[in-house]
Amino acid sequence: MTEIVKFTNCFLADNSELIRKDLFINTALGIIIEDPGNRYDTSKIDVIDLDGYIISPGFLDIQINGCFGLDYSTTFTNEKSKMEFVQEYNHSMEKLLKYGVTSICPTVTSSFPEVYKDVLLILGLKTRSSVKADSLGVHIEGPFISPLKKGCHPPETITTMSNGYESLYERYGQYFEKYTAILTAAPEIEGCLDIIPKLVENEDIVFSIGHTMADFDTGLQAVKNGASMMTHLFNAMPTYTARDVGVVGLISATSDELSKSKIPFYGLVADGIHVHPSAINLAYNANPDKAILVTDALYLIGCEDGIYERGNQKIEKKGHLLHLDGTSTIAGSATYLLDCVHNLIKWTGIPIEKALATITNNPSRSLKLSKRKGFLNPGCDADLAILTKSGELKQVYKLGRKVHHFN
Repeated sequence: MTEIVKFTNCFLADNSELIRKDLFINTALGIIIEDPGNRYDTSKIDVIDLDGYIISPGFLDIQINGCFGLDYSTTFTNEKSKMEFVQEYNHSMEKLLKYGVTSICPTVTSSFPEVYKDVLLILGLKTRSSVKADSLGVHIEGPFISPLKKGCHPPETITTMSNGYESLYERYGQYFEKYTAILTAAPEIEGCLDIIPKLVENEDIVFSIGHTMADFDTGLQAVKNGASMMTHLFNAMPTYTARDVGVVGLISATSDELSKSKIPFYGLVADGIHVHPSAINLAYNANPDKAILVTDALYLIGCEDGIYERGNQKIEKKGHLLHLDGTSTIAGSATYLLDCVHNLIKWTGIPIEKALATITNNPSRSLKLSKRKGFLNPGCDADLAILTKSGELKQVYKLGRKVHHFN
């Protein structure tokens, strides 16, 4: 079996550009490599003609609460239920590859300590697999959030950081930093602004502003303290108005308020339900290099329509729409990531290469992973999505191994 594969007659979608260029991968190492030139016996190179298709880095979803019936925010009653969870989790990560999603941040919403104790060490174990999507570390969303902007988070779980950084250990466990990639909290709650600098001393953890009633100045202080992301922009935060822009205003902060490099990355749920298309267009164009499409998918994605129980709550699924039963409160999404990309293209008019950056390059840079994931640079994992120019997924590769082919 050849170790070197050359993709030819293709376009590379990377860095918001579309370039006609060959791509080389080493299947033994599972990485992208430089053009070997004359340094390698050409008879030992497997050449794959892609017939004008686009090669994109595999897709990264950094806010996904579950999928295919598995809720990441759960707890175990015994060892058997734990093993069943692990089995379902691995199976769901395999199924995600079918949709071009090669890495995620499994997201745990506001919960009691026993949930974090049970699932963080499973979901947060960072992987590098050739057969399933990788975990980049957990996105912990809550419970240090505003009760006024709780969304579908159970109100009984919401709390403050009255004991400072110790509050994080009390809720998440003593080793949470090892398993965490993103922590979403409301900067205005007691103790929150003070913990941000210590949290982000760990370069593997990002602090994200979300589920908040903070005004612009409080959000600005959070960014100056080390916050570098905002969770599902527009949702669960104050409305942007002409004289009171709230934390939404951070994405277009003036240069005397924030340098361009300090403007936070921001998640957008482009499902046509969470945010109006006009607002998606406005937000994307405010700062394209910081826009990240996320699904905010609940475990009901991939499930039949109906009413489902989640803890003490009931959630109604109608197509891509999820609501707390009997209310208008959105309860996450059931829209796949590539569908969000197609929506972004339709609503903004941008070319596919720029849209793909919002699920590859941008999330990778937000988590400081650009040397490993989300780019087509030599040394990066050969996690690849092959698409038509209209954005139809045709093939998926994981660490250089073809795992899906669609006619």
